[in-house]
Amino acid sequence: MTIRRGFRLLFYAFFQVGKSKEDIYKSFRQTVLDIERLLVMRDNPPSPPDSLEWGSSRLSANNTASPNGESEKGQHTLSAEDLGMLLLHIHECRNILWQSRRRFDSDVLRNVSEDLAELAGERGPVSVSQQLQIISRMSRTYPFMKVVSSGVPFDMIIPGAG
Repeated sequence: MTIRRGFRLLFYAFFQVGKSKEDIYKSFRQTVLDIERLLVMRDNPPSPPDSLEWGSSRLSANNTASPNGESEKGQHTLSAEDLGMLLLHIHECRNILWQSRRRFDSDVLRNVSEDLAELAGERGPVSVSQQLQIISRMSRTYPFMKVVSSGVPFDMIIPGAG
């Protein structure tokens, strides 16, 4: 196993053919992780605290409206800035797919492209919770999104972590 990894490293370094399949998959997973982080932070955020004016008491604690007029229990969508960041991440995923298309099966390319289009809202409006469900489906469905364990216990990597 170590010899094969060493050979791959030398092969890609010597022939300059680009990134290995594992490196490409790692880049894609990292970008999807960034998307998921963005969505998790924006999924059902708490409302800002009520402002207090001098000499007044706090208004009702059951404020159910968020600053953009949506109800707390309603469907949340991304702000313009967050949507822009999401689209940049999706563009990065599409670039990885396009530049390394020979590393992916044609069915996988088509399905991942469809999922990215749904995530971007190109197939209709989607809420943050729906976008998180799309990310979850992608992580379950595509083998390259799964990280294979090295089998090394955490105690050996980080002393005292067990």
